[in-house]
Amino acid sequence: MATWWAAVRVTGLRRTRYRDLPATRLGHVFAATAINLIRIDRWLTGTPLGGTRTSRLEALMLAA
Repeated sequence: MATWWAAVRVTGLRRTRYRDLPATRLGHVFAATAINLIRIDRWLTGTPLGGTRTSRLEALMLAA
């Protein structure tokens, strides 16, 4: 969960309820903090993070 799409999926960063820049920035800081807390929790409990995706070509090569 190290990419921006994970942040969008977990915290809903694309939908901000604020119009001014300082409040939006604060929302992003809170979202980043939430993601880091999730990472720390998964690290402490030993829960594996999501694996990397395999492309369709790579899946075909693995199946052959």
